[in-house]
Formats: sequence, structure tokens, C-alpha cells
Amino acid sequence: MIDSCVTDKDVYEFYLVSVAAKQGMSTPTRFTVLYDSIGTSPDQIEHLTYKLCHTYYNVSGAIKEPSCIRYAHRLAALVGERGGKNKAPPVIHSDFEKNDPCLYFI
Repeated sequence: MIDSCVTDKDVYEFYLVSVAAKQGMSTPTRFTVLYDSIGTSPDQIEHLTYKLCHTYYNVSGAIKEPSCIRYAHRLAALVGERGGKNKAPPVIHSDFEKNDPCLYFI
């Protein structure tokens, strides 16, 4: 994790390498915090980002970006494939909000 020296002093950003390289080198991912509604320390946000890189259900290890970003990307791709020109977007199941809150896999 790098949050000084190579980062811009006017912008809250950090670089994170969450994936171990089996062969060759791992490329760091740059994260920029645009809006901080939590109000915690930068170390806690960086630690949370690192932990979220390990919670993606399709991979037993870490991924390059936090799992919520990967889930949003997959959902956008799904809606883009199902919806589109001259097609209605997918309809949410009527019991979706009535059940207990849980993780719905995409």
C-alpha cells in the first residue's frame, strides 16, 4: 500500500497491490477517494478496500478491485445484454424486497 511520495498531495488517493503474483509482477491499482461519507481515517479506508478485494465469491483468493465494484460491473453487463435497443430492461422479481436481506449472486 502506497499513500505518499508518488500520490498527489491535493487529492486523496492510494495505490494497492492486493493480488500476489505467481509469476512475474503484480500491477498496483490506483484508488481515488472522491467523497468520504464515513469520516474514518485513511488507514481504515485503505484496510477496508484491501479486505473487500478478498470477498469475491468466484475466486478463492484476492482480485484486483474490491468485490462490490466487480459485482456492479457484472450487473451492468447483465442489464446491457438483456436490455438494450427495442428491449425492455429485466424486471425484478416481486418477492425480492419481501425476503430477508441476503446476497443475491449475479
